[in-house]
Amino acid sequence: FSGPGYLSMTTDGGRTWSTPKIIFPTVSRQQTIGNQIVVDRAHPGTVYDFANWIQPPNSVTKSNSTVAFVKSTNGGQTWSKPRVVAKLGTVGVVDPNTGAGVRTGDIIPEPAIDPNTGKLYVIWQDGRFSGGAHDAVALSSSTDSGITWTPPTEVSTATGRAAFTPNITVASDGTVGITYYDFRELLTGNTTTLPTDYWFKSSKDGFAADTQVHPAFDMMTAPNAGGFFVGDYEGLATTGSSFRPFYVAANSGNTANRTDVFTTSITP
Repeated sequence: FSGPGYLSMTTDGGRTWSTPKIIFPTVSRQQTIGNQIVVDRAHPGTVYDFANWIQPPNSVTKSNSTVAFVKSTNGGQTWSKPRVVAKLGTVGVVDPNTGAGVRTGDIIPEPAIDPNTGKLYVIWQDGRFSGGAHDAVALSSSTDSGITWTPPTEVSTATGRAAFTPNITVASDGTVGITYYDFRELLTGNTTTLPTDYWFKSSKDGFAADTQVHPAFDMMTAPNAGGFFVGDYEGLATTGSSFRPFYVAANSGNTANRTDVFTTSITP
């Protein structure tokens, strides 16, 4: 959601909820978007809310977006002031051959936490690795409860084409998994289709090679909602040491049913 970050809690399985309260405050010409809660099971009572914190002087543009968070150490009763992880330097996504817009999760950071150690991770789209030519997936992590963060690193495979709408989670054995889309199969000069793949990769001590989750589909056949659009809130869950992505792909050429939601199970 946009604006300040609000929190409402339940202690009876969702039957009743507390009155929403602001936990990520904003002032004039600021806003947040994409607020997501992660719970630190390794440190009981510690909760984080990550968001894109958009600040002046041009609060309606992407140029002043930051990956930021607030933290509670008493179960959500009180919260810290916002802290910035890094600049969110997305340049947006377009068809490299035609310039047509593709609507993605470009302004939405995605957090995750190791359930055993409390190590924090956050990923987002960023153009810094190509000098602003196209977005890739950036990752930063923290082993000291968010006090310090590693410099952003490129974790999507570098193909010279955009990588976008990433997701991240951590399995029970500490394996980090990410998913994302990219255009690596698009041929230069192809203006009739926009082949788009969905990928998974994992890390215990460094990210392994990509696993293709979904074969190339034609993004040009997706609905156009401010750009070709298959959604900007995909999902990635774990069961034990296995990962289960939830994502959307276009049914290439089927204009009566342009997209469907898919899932599968991946064991690194």
